[in-house]
Amino acid sequence: MPAHPNDAAPGTSHDVAVTGPSRRTLMKQFGTAAAAFAFVAAAGPLATAGPAAAATAGAAAAPAASGRVRKLIAKLTLDEKLSLVHGAVDPQRLGQAGYVPGIKRLGIPELRLSDGPAGVNVAKSATGLPPVSTLGAAFNPALAREYGEVMGREGRTLGMDVLLAPQIELSRTPFFSRNKDQSGEDPYLNGLIGAAQVEGVQAQGMLAQAKHFLANNQRFHEFDREKPENSYDFIVDERTLHEMYLPAFDAVVRAGVSSVMSAYNHLNGKWNSEQKTTLTDILRGELGFRGFVTSDWGATHSTAALQAGQDMQMWDGSFYGEPLKKAILGGSIPESALDTAVSRILGQYDAFGMLDGSRKPARRSIDIEAGARVAREVATQGAVLLANDGGLPLSKSALNDLALIGPTAGQVAVSVAGERAYGFEDRMVSPLDALRRTTGRRIAYEVGVDLTGTAVPASALPGGLARKGGGTDKTVDFTGPKGLPVGSTTEWTGTLVPPTTGEYALKIQGWGAKVSLSVDGKEIASAAGARDSFTRKWSSIVPTTDGLDNGQAAPVTLTGGKTYKLLVKATGWDATIADRGPVQIRLAWVTPEQRAAHIADAVKLARRVHTPVVFAFNGEGGALGGSGDLTTLTLPAHQDELIDAVASANPRTILVLNTGSAATMPWRRKVRTILHTGYVGQEGGWSTADLLTGRANPGGKATVTWPKKETDDPTLDPKHPERYYGVDKTVTYSEGIFVGYRGYDKAGTEPHFPFGHGLSYTEFGYSRLSVREHGDGFDVTFTVTNKGRRTGAEVPQVYLGPARKAPVEMAVRALAGFQRVELRPGESRRITVRVGERQLSYWDTGRGRWTRAKGRRAVYVGASSRDIRLTDSVDC
Repeated sequence: MPAHPNDAAPGTSHDVAVTGPSRRTLMKQFGTAAAAFAFVAAAGPLATAGPAAAATAGAAAAPAASGRVRKLIAKLTLDEKLSLVHGAVDPQRLGQAGYVPGIKRLGIPELRLSDGPAGVNVAKSATGLPPVSTLGAAFNPALAREYGEVMGREGRTLGMDVLLAPQIELSRTPFFSRNKDQSGEDPYLNGLIGAAQVEGVQAQGMLAQAKHFLANNQRFHEFDREKPENSYDFIVDERTLHEMYLPAFDAVVRAGVSSVMSAYNHLNGKWNSEQKTTLTDILRGELGFRGFVTSDWGATHSTAALQAGQDMQMWDGSFYGEPLKKAILGGSIPESALDTAVSRILGQYDAFGMLDGSRKPARRSIDIEAGARVAREVATQGAVLLANDGGLPLSKSALNDLALIGPTAGQVAVSVAGERAYGFEDRMVSPLDALRRTTGRRIAYEVGVDLTGTAVPASALPGGLARKGGGTDKTVDFTGPKGLPVGSTTEWTGTLVPPTTGEYALKIQGWGAKVSLSVDGKEIASAAGARDSFTRKWSSIVPTTDGLDNGQAAPVTLTGGKTYKLLVKATGWDATIADRGPVQIRLAWVTPEQRAAHIADAVKLARRVHTPVVFAFNGEGGALGGSGDLTTLTLPAHQDELIDAVASANPRTILVLNTGSAATMPWRRKVRTILHTGYVGQEGGWSTADLLTGRANPGGKATVTWPKKETDDPTLDPKHPERYYGVDKTVTYSEGIFVGYRGYDKAGTEPHFPFGHGLSYTEFGYSRLSVREHGDGFDVTFTVTNKGRRTGAEVPQVYLGPARKAPVEMAVRALAGFQRVELRPGESRRITVRVGERQLSYWDTGRGRWTRAKGRRAVYVGASSRDIRLTDSVDC
């Protein structure tokens, strides 16, 4: 792997901000307020940027229409131009998200777009990287660049041209179901991690597409596909937009990103796809973006989006096909607007050598070992030790008498849901197996929470289930050698009569066919549905223990002896689907009695061993709610009950959290050692074993604030329903810049764990702070010392307090820089973090530009936003 910033010699400084003149100011209308837009970068050029990254950055910043592109446009017919600005069906059916046909007679190649943001999501396998939330917790831009390199390299090998990554929204609310796909609640960190990924992807000759532009921070009320008019409007004021939601996009633009995706939601009265103010005036004029804008899939609503600045419609041509042709021929839209869009698209083809054959060649095969090394390193560096009373690393006594509990101990929690590379199944070693192999010890195991369950027995299906076409089956359990013929399509109807009253977890599991379960006429679960030419086993956080996709219904209370109508369907995959084979289907459940028995077995095991390690998860099993967002931060599937019971039985209980975001902790006083590994990717079993045994030392930091209760979060404050739930079909970002830790600091709310928090198996000391002017900013220099007996990584963070004379309210502390540093026992290193003009400024809405905040400001250096070790001040 390339050297990390922490490998620098003592005294080496790394710039963390850029200085220089601001970009040109444009006077444009935004919402109802006239504003002059100027935006100085949120983050400077990364130390990781190499010649390839610089080349692509320069290419992307060049004029969109080169001589070659202008000549091509002159030769294109109207129909050919139209074919280049909207999606179509790929005749090769590679399983990617989008496809644009080429123009063979003019040497314009096809364009294939693959889902990200965590690997390449197509029919063939690619490295199952941990999600971006795990990557972000490493606080390591160099590692983020390697992450991008893996995606770009493998994407090219698999025939892709554009990767729909990085995802760089801000984690504004803990309910956002896609927090796992982004790097947290701070705009500065978000920009650095996003820009580094862009550089890595594009250095491989793959185009990166940053998403989703703009202020797209929740699924709830975001977009109603059936009735778009019911979608809520999202109101964000100018200052908040510029200080919180634009910095990451500015950072990736300066990193040379080739494309940007417009988001589903309304923003200040208009669809994002039709926002001239944001797409043209801000993105292109203010930020200097030279690439092309693609809609999110299905987010285009009219041909007007073209003139607003959206160049490409995905996934089809419902607006940019015949309707756009009609508008051009009718004179309501000038053909020059289409030419502009085509020139932006072909400009990126040209910048990457796709028009003249000079593109960096793709590798013939995936380097599986190279991808695995990066996946494992991300999972290791991104692990956050939230709390530790000495339980970790595991002692000899613990290893000699150890038990693991939980489904994600027995199966590795790669990630949840789609828009990621699934990974190579033969590399998905569970933490349990990895620990057994690395320690050579017999380690006991109980599932605790059974996600596979058992087949619903005949006794609960009186009279059996009638199979469409004739015949009756006592149960639906056609798995293994009992599988149905390839391509089978079958339906079963009948009744379910539960033996007792209580909460049941109903499941439909399958492979080789799309399977679904309906109760009393309502479909409640499905699995193994194919997209184009492939499918993956990601209906649950883990497949069934026998390898089926694991469709989970939300827990439901059933009444004993009552009759419920069932409909079970299996629709066999057609011959184009990869991995087609015999149809496997099972109707399964976990009864109230089974659930209680599993917890009792876990408690019994915990009592008899020295140390129990409970693995807990979120992201499925009833945690997901309206429009895909979380409805609670409570762990699903009665895991709080499990953790509490195990911890009550054994005070040495250790908890490993496989979650993509924060969770509440009602058992916190009983559990004093907590390791947040997040979702860990395909190699995460090994990284988890390394972390538990001390072969690796956790050095990750929390990228979001962990609340003690849900309503502590600024967006979920019950006094402000407009912030998340919305009022009068409007969601208002009334918290302004006080997102995440800034909001907690403003309110004086004590979290479970603050932003930037993360412990280690060693201890670090901070000393000798010096703050000196440097150009239009200043250098913050200090010494970090490893005071313990283990090599470990620390991430010292620099925060700025508010300027005393600032005319606007500023954050109590705002992250201005950081550096990950690895130190041997007893080693000290002098660190310099550069703070530039941008970090010293606020967005002045009256003058429409960035203005340096005047007055004396506190400078804080610490191990988190709340763990401040050194303090000084500076005059601004």
